Formats: sequence, structure tokens, C-alpha cells
Amino acid sequence: DRTQVTLVVMWLVEIYLGLIGDVEANILTTGSSAAATKEQAASASRTDMQQQQQPEVVSSLESKKTSLQNELYTLVDEYKSAVDPNTTYQLAESHGRRDFWLHYAMLRGDYSRVVEYYMEKEEHIQAIEALGHYGTPEMFYKYAPALMSAEPAVLVEVLMRQPDLASSKLIPTLMRYEQEGGLSSPNHAIRYLRFSIQKQMCRDPIVYNYYLTLLAKDSLANDESELMLFLTTYGKDMLYDPDYALRMCKRYGRIQSCVHLYSLLRLYEDAVELALKQGDIELAQIHAERPDDDKLCKRLWLKIAQHAIDAKEPASGVMELVRRSNRLGVEDILPFFPDFTCVDDFKDDICVALEDYDAQIQELRSEMDESTRSAEAMQRDMANIKNRFAILNADETCQTCGQPLWLRQFYVFPCQHSFHSDCLTRQIVGSCNRVQRRRIHELQSQSSDIAKQRRKLKLTPLIGGKQSGDGKAAENDEQLEQQQRRVKQQLDALVAGECVLCGEPMIKTISEPFIDADLANKLASSATVADDELWAI
Repeated sequence: DRTQVTLVVMWLVEIYLGLIGDVEANILTTGSSAAATKEQAASASRTDMQQQQQPEVVSSLESKKTSLQNELYTLVDEYKSAVDPNTTYQLAESHGRRDFWLHYAMLRGDYSRVVEYYMEKEEHIQAIEALGHYGTPEMFYKYAPALMSAEPAVLVEVLMRQPDLASSKLIPTLMRYEQEGGLSSPNHAIRYLRFSIQKQMCRDPIVYNYYLTLLAKDSLANDESELMLFLTTYGKDMLYDPDYALRMCKRYGRIQSCVHLYSLLRLYEDAVELALKQGDIELAQIHAERPDDDKLCKRLWLKIAQHAIDAKEPASGVMELVRRSNRLGVEDILPFFPDFTCVDDFKDDICVALEDYDAQIQELRSEMDESTRSAEAMQRDMANIKNRFAILNADETCQTCGQPLWLRQFYVFPCQHSFHSDCLTRQIVGSCNRVQRRRIHELQSQSSDIAKQRRKLKLTPLIGGKQSGDGKAAENDEQLEQQQRRVKQQLDALVAGECVLCGEPMIKTISEPFIDADLANKLASSATVADDELWAI
């Protein structure tokens, strides 16, 4: 029966614990009596048989204790399933058997109880070793805050050997370490976060932001080299919050890092102003070259030059700054100098600037002359276009309707294709878009109205029989003629802009079928069709 086995085993455990306790008591008693006897013998300057036998008795008791412990451990190991855990822990505590308590906890795999036991005894090194060998991530998160305060160096070494830990869940531990004055040299919180970011490739923004905070706050840092390395390395992928980083750097006075973050946020003017405020002209020059906008770059360089002039820099140094910028000229910085500044130091630069301006003026003059010649050539070409003509045969026909070309008004293109104006207009209207079609109809209507007005204006003197208004009528007729000419030019531009047979209108018809819908229906209804109709396009 399992219950009886458990009772017997627990009874034996208690007996063994009692026997071991009795043996330890005898060892202590024997050791104390031996020490007292030795003192008496030393004072009396004599020895006896009992003094010689006492070490042998102690050794025998030690062997008996070891044998009892081995038997107890063998009993517990063999009947592990029958041992009641709570009773066993209570028995071990009541008899003060720490070694047996730990042995049984390790045997059951109750590592959390082992670590907690070490924590209660304030034996932090043993607790960290137990965590390193048997700890789970949850156990680390639970006990790390207290262990970090007691043994930060040892704990960090163990943490760095645990690949399954989430660095973000250890932030409270590191914050407690920081609040308790843990920012010493070396800073173990920074050491662990650096390992987590660089070796374990952590990509949690919380870890990056807290690591940045510790770097900015570290009062033992003589420079900002590590902070700047972190900002430049991980700023491209924005693994940290640049706004938060800027606030932290401002709070702890990290000027170089603030300038870099301003530039990272594209606040180039603020970056240059802060660098100049700290008197670091070299840093300001570096960030003045960052913008992609040339105008902004020039404005930033002007601000640097003005700061140098206001700081009473020598004129030679200011001119060296101008030459280094590759954007400023001597004329840009002259307004910043005092009115009675001696120009001997940059006289050569002024002469060079004037020579450059003279060369630019000559170049502009040459360009103006070339533009004038081009305009005159275009005017001559336009005049020649007005006088251009084409020679047609007497039997020339319209390319659309096939009738003689001379019957009506017509258009002739440079490609020698000719069309009646109404035939061409119908073809263009059928292929153009809705807006162009509406505009063509409007221009045709306007042309027709103007022609009617001119005709009516010419017939009015004949009907009324009055000659007094001839001058005014002639003036009105001239105005109408000009309007009609403008309308005709606009209509010609829309209708006769290019030939419909060899220009863009023909290219647009590439998707249209060779046989129109009417002819297709006709072919479908009749089996006998003339060859001319069959091959009509």
C-alpha cells in the first residue's frame, strides 16, 4: 500500500535525521572535552591515555555520520515517489539539516525553492550559481532585482550566458540598480545592454531607449564617444526614438549628441546654432554640409561666417572659411564686416570676385547675342512660311471624296495630300475627342455668324440708299474681317494641324477594322458582292 510505504519511509527519514543529530552532538561534546583536556594537560605538563584516544573517537563519529547521511540519501533517492515533500522539508528544518534540505530540493527539481532558500540566507553567490545552472526565464525575472543590487558583476556574467531571456523584461531590474546608486565604474547595466544589443542582436526599441538614457546619464564618461557611436550606428534604422534621445541629451548636457540628433531630425539650422553657441565652428561646418538643399546650405554657411566675424576672428580666417564652403563669395560676407574694416586682408579675393563677375557678364552677353540671332532666324522662317506655296495639277482630286479639288475650298499639306475643307473637317470631327469636336463646331458657328454680319453690313447702304455712314461701315467691316481671320486661324490649327493620312490621326486608327460595320453586314446578308466593294477600306 502506497500510504504505508510513505509512512514507513517518513518514519525512517525522521530516525536517520535524529541519529545524525545525535552523532553531531557527540562529535561536538567529544571535541569540547578534548580541547579542555588538552588545556589541562598543557597546564599540568603531562599526558594520559584518554588524550591519545579522543581524536580516534572523533574520527569514528565522523565516519558514522557520513555513513548515516549516505544511507539517508540512498533511502530518499530510492523511494522518491513515496516521500511526502512538505513533511520532508519540515523534518529537515526542524532538525536543522540544511544539507539534506538542499539535497532533497535538488532531487525533486524544486530549483525555485533552492534559490529562495539561498536568498533568505543572503547567500547571493550560491543563488546566482543555482540560477545559472537550473534557472528558468521566469526565475531570473523574479530574483534578478535583488541579486543585481547585491552582486551585479556576477549576475551580469550569468545573464549574458542566457540566450532565452528577454532584455526588455530585465529593464525594471536595471532601473532598480540605477536608482540604488549602481552607476559606478564599470556600469554593469550598460555592460549588459551593450552585450544584448551588439551580441544578441536585440531589436526592442525599449532596450535601445534605456541604453541611450544610461549612456547620456553616465557621469563617469569623459566624452561622448560611446554615445555618438551608438547614435550614428543605430540612427539609420531608427531603432531608438530620436525625439526621446534629444530630450535625454539636452537634460544631461550632451551637446555633440544634441547637434547630431538635430541633424538626424533634419533640423539643420538648430544643429548649426547649437554648435555655434558652444563655440564649436568645426562641428557647425560638418552639419552645414548635411542638407540636400543648396540654398539652405548657403544660409547655414552664412550663419557660420557671421558668427566668426562677430567673434572677432581675423579676416584671413574668415576668408579661409569662405573658400572652404564652396558656396559663399566675398560679396556675401562683406555686409557683416564693420564699416571701417581694412580690406587689405581680402583685397585679392575681391579682385578675383570682380574678375569672375566680369567673366559671367561676358558669358551672359554672348548668350543674349545668340538668343537675338536665333529670334531673328525664327522671324525669317515665319515670314518664309507665309509665302510658301505648292504646285497642283489641274486634275488634282480630294483624297477623301475623289472629286476635283477646284470645286470647293481646299487644304494642301507639305506631303502633297489635298482635301476639301468640308471633307477634312468631317474626317477630323469623326476621330477627335469631345472637347475638340465642340470647339470645332463653335468656331464654325462663329465664322458663319461673322460672314452673315459682313454680308449684311455690305447690303445696308444699298437698301437704305444712304452714303453718310460709309466710313463707319468700312471700319466695322475691317473689325469683322480681323475677327474672321482669327477664327479661321484657330479652325485651321484644329482641322489642318497635320495630314490625316500620314500624321497622328492615321496612327490612332490602327485599332480600327479594315471593313466597316455596314459592309460587314452586307457581306453577311449577300454571298455575291462585287470585288470593288469587297476590298473597300
